[in-house]
Amino acid sequence: MLENSLAEKLIEQVTKYTSYNVNIMNEQGVIIASRNPERIGKFHEVAWQIVHGTTDIMVTENDNEYPGVLSGINMIIEIEGKREGVVGVTGNPDEIRPIALIIKMAIETLIKYENQKMQAFRRQTRKDRFMEMLTQKQYRAPQDIQKLAAELNYREDLIRIPILCHLQSASDQEAFLHSIKNGREHLTQDISFQMEDRYILIFKTLKGEHLFSDYKFLLADYLKSTLKWMREEEICCTFYVGTFQTSFSQYYYSYQHCKWLETHIFGEHQAFYFYDFIGEYITSCIPRQELQQIFNVFAQKLPEDFRKNYIEIVGSLIQNNFNIQNAARQCFMHKNTFTYRYNKIREVLRLDHQRSMDDTWMLICLYLYLKL
Repeated sequence: MLENSLAEKLIEQVTKYTSYNVNIMNEQGVIIASRNPERIGKFHEVAWQIVHGTTDIMVTENDNEYPGVLSGINMIIEIEGKREGVVGVTGNPDEIRPIALIIKMAIETLIKYENQKMQAFRRQTRKDRFMEMLTQKQYRAPQDIQKLAAELNYREDLIRIPILCHLQSASDQEAFLHSIKNGREHLTQDISFQMEDRYILIFKTLKGEHLFSDYKFLLADYLKSTLKWMREEEICCTFYVGTFQTSFSQYYYSYQHCKWLETHIFGEHQAFYFYDFIGEYITSCIPRQELQQIFNVFAQKLPEDFRKNYIEIVGSLIQNNFNIQNAARQCFMHKNTFTYRYNKIREVLRLDHQRSMDDTWMLICLYLYLKL
């Protein structure tokens, strides 16, 4: 349907370059835009015949040959195979035929352009809504997410993993997203958003026989061209990679895993992967009240110097995968000194990480409680 506002805009643009009177009629044959405002709203018999017939061009030699029609040329406006309306140019048909054809082509081109802009706007509006559904817990209704995903042509059955990109400067957002989307490995099923502040969120589609072992290499290949562009432009960004998902209703949690990495894991690396810190995440999920109910007597009865020693020694062991030599190095101790202090802990609690996994978990959980 040819909108009045669009027709008025078209007349405004076209008449900048011609002195001829140009009219645009809708599918009911009514003049909806004209260089001559007095003609707007009047019925145009020829336009109605063209829209509802098979003739694409009709020439009128004399004024009022048809009701409400002046001499000139009237041509169909056809968009994507549909007869949307008619454009008419008033004047001597022999003189205006070349310019009339150019005006017709210009108007059809402008309509296509405006339609494409509107479609892009509507898609972006839907995509913004889709982003809210995926990243905000209150929008987790599966049927709503699935319906909107179908409108955007996103399949749910694919394996995707989120990449939360935190840029140092908000001014780099658009250029960064443009670089991502123009990368050789960016697929039509990859979902990417520009978020508030300095963030870009990508749900990257991954596949392959060795997906779970090779996903870091696949993501490195995906980001390769963008990383090169970042180095050239001296742009800084940190990447937080969440968890695999195949259900849109679970994407919220995957995104939250990225946010957990951002707030809990620090270092000089440019990229952090959630599955590398699964132990720290699980232990961070233990409610403080649970630890209090289990270990409150330990805190009351163990001497303060023992608790301080425990936090230092066991904490360094946890950070070094219970490798005594590496833990001693982290504490700037000789290995024998570190072992002596660790043995004091084992004697009091009868715990040894080398004896059983249960002892290891006991050491970790007590450390978490005493540290709190």
